[in-house]
Amino acid sequence: MPVDEHAALIAERSALHETLTGLTPEEWDHPSLCPGWRNRDVASHVHLALTISIPRLLVGLAANRGDFNRFMASHARRLGDRPTSEILASWAEVRTSARIPPTTKRVEVAMDAYVHHHDICVPIGKDVPSDPARLRWMADGMVATKQQIGSGPRVKGLRLIATDIDWHYGTGPEVRGPAAALILAGCGRTAWHDRLEGDGLAELARRN
Repeated sequence: MPVDEHAALIAERSALHETLTGLTPEEWDHPSLCPGWRNRDVASHVHLALTISIPRLLVGLAANRGDFNRFMASHARRLGDRPTSEILASWAEVRTSARIPPTTKRVEVAMDAYVHHHDICVPIGKDVPSDPARLRWMADGMVATKQQIGSGPRVKGLRLIATDIDWHYGTGPEVRGPAAALILAGCGRTAWHDRLEGDGLAELARRN
């Protein structure tokens, strides 16, 4: 049965918001999986696409010579310097919203929340909840996404096999492991490569 994309996106955003509300001051300032980013910077980045104004975006892009990623990084760090209470207040709008930025798909935005949720949780030893239906939906989205995340090209020519849910993709050298580890690897994260195995893992690691 197809997943309810509206509900699935809200579920991923709500799960991340719940984690954020339980972080200690030390965990807010802990380094994330994103080099140079604290957990508070990642949290600010995830909601940025829905809360930033078009004028602020255009000014930021101009200041960074049109480099979108550079602007996102610098702006997220500035927002991350706000008090924790302000970051959580910004999430009040995002937590129950299925609204997405132009030119993106709901599954891509859900993947973004899910992967950044791991960026925050993996270094501090916290679990990230999901369910099989949403994991299959995001795994399908991961292998099809080309822009920004670039996960589709990263896994092209490999056969991915989830060992915890009924999901597989592609042909070629195999990479096997939990769906979350496959999604993270497809999105360029190496933190859970030790949970993967197969004769295609070396090639996937090279692409990361």
